[in-house]
Parts: sequence; C-alpha cells; structure tokens
Amino acid sequence: MDTEIDRKTHQIVDRLTDAYYRASACFDAYLHFRQTRGRMFEEALPRDKWVNRSATYPESHIMHFSILAGMVLVEGLINAYFFSKSSDLGLLGGWIQAITVAFTNVITAFFLIGFLGLRLLQNPDRPFSFAAAIIGTPLALGFVVFLNYTAALYRDLLEINAATLALGDLAEPTGAILAPVSSAMAGTGIQTLEGLLLFGLGITFAAIAAFKGATFDDRLIGYGTAQRRAINAAAHLSGVLKQLPHTHRENTDSAVEIEESLSGPTRREAIALKRKIDKFFAADNSRSIQLYEQAADTDLTDPVEASGSDKPPFPGR
Repeated sequence: MDTEIDRKTHQIVDRLTDAYYRASACFDAYLHFRQTRGRMFEEALPRDKWVNRSATYPESHIMHFSILAGMVLVEGLINAYFFSKSSDLGLLGGWIQAITVAFTNVITAFFLIGFLGLRLLQNPDRPFSFAAAIIGTPLALGFVVFLNYTAALYRDLLEINAATLALGDLAEPTGAILAPVSSAMAGTGIQTLEGLLLFGLGITFAAIAAFKGATFDDRLIGYGTAQRRAINAAAHLSGVLKQLPHTHRENTDSAVEIEESLSGPTRREAIALKRKIDKFFAADNSRSIQLYEQAADTDLTDPVEASGSDKPPFPGR
C-alpha cells in the first residue's frame, strides 16, 4: 500500500513540476519578447521601446479560413457560368477555371499581401523584412490587380466571340480572339458591364482576404505566438492544480498522504506562478478582467497561505 501511494504521489508531483516549469519558461519568454520586441540574441531595449500592450489576434482562426473558403466558393460559382462558354466540359469546365482563378486571387491577397506584406510593413525596426515587404507587397498587389483585370477581359472576349459567331462572321473562335493575357498587357479596356462587375468583385474579395491576412495574428511578428504559449501554459498549470484535490478521492488515506506531500514548495510555487501570470494578463487586458468577473470561482488557494485571499484572475480566453 505504501508503495502504491508513493508511486501515485510521484506521478502527481511530476505532472505538477512539468506544468510549473513549462509555464515559467513560456511566461519568461513572453516577457523577454516584450522587452526585446522579438530580437532573440539582443539585450532588453530601453523601457520606452518595450511592447506595452497585449497581442491582438482573433479568438478562432477557423473562422478566418471559413470566410476565405466561402469567398473562393462564391466567386467561383459566380464566374463559372461565364467561363463555361469556352470549355468543352461546359459548366463543369467553367467552374474549374473559375475556382482556380478565385483560389489564386484570394490566397495571394491573404498570404502575400495581408499576412506577410502588410504585417511586415508595420515592423520598420526589422530592416531586412521591412525591405522585402516594400518590394514584395506592390508586386503581389500588382499581380492580383492584373489577374482580376485579365479575368474580366477574358469574360469580355468570350462575349464578343459569342456575338461574332452569332453574326456568322467566324466559324469557330480563334486564338487571336481568346487571348486575354495579351489583351491585358496591351492595355485593352473592359468593354462590358459583366466584365467590369467581375473585376470589381475580384478586387473586393482580394481586399477582404488581405484584411483577414493582416489581422490573422498580431502585427508584431511572433508576439501573438509568444502570448498564446504563455496563456496555454498557464491554463495547463491551472488544470493540473485543479485536479490535485480530486485525485484518488475514493481512498481517504491515500488522499491525505498525497495532499501532505504536495504541501511543499513545489505546490506553493506553482500557485504563486499561476497567480502572477493571471494578474499580469488581467492588468494588461481589460477583456480578461471582464471574463474573470463573470466566471465561477475556482479553488487555487494554497492551504499554507491565508484562506481569505481573493480569487486570482483567469485571463486569456
């Protein structure tokens, strides 16, 4: 029986120790990031250059991807009918062409313009990344505009070719007629309302995708990741601490001895670290304070300390 108690005790202590050091390392890395603005091998910057705000990022990245997928699907469905006129597969072939154009348009705007370009442009203290963004963002923007302009001209050429065939002047479409890239490079204007609407639709979806890319994570590269790691590690430590009083409750003798063994410095230090992280984020993020006030009480008090202490804040949700 004593051997079984010792084994269970060591397992619990090992879990708590692992969670404690993980939370401590992630929180120290987060504080170091704020002091150095992400420069790994540099000392802390002057205090007036520290990051003095919480990282901003969406609650769920799944919603971002869902919106992108929806835009690709909608744009593809809208363009499928127009592109089907030039495909031997009919509507299916037109949809494949349209979905390829829509996917390229949205992904390029999201990743190259928004996620990389616009975010890197907001980090002038990183000269190499900033220079790459200055060069790459206009190129990516020009590609997106050219892609949508070419697609609109392609829609125009299909309409003009269909009208020409209806008049009987041509027996079949020729390569000279259906050459939207050459027409775009020659500066041919959009001639139909449908082509203009197609161009506007593509540019609008590209702008939305670029905005989603720019707000996919914090504008300071790596800051959102550092904060999420610290919050997740603190949540893991909180979960381990919450499980301690309920471990092996069915065996009263075991529970008493385990609790006595966990009343040492490791448990007290873990609770103190959890409180330190919670209070830091609660003071740094008003949203965390509001969530904390609405949340139910949790028992993270140290039995060695005064039992009348306030509930520590629980941020980061």
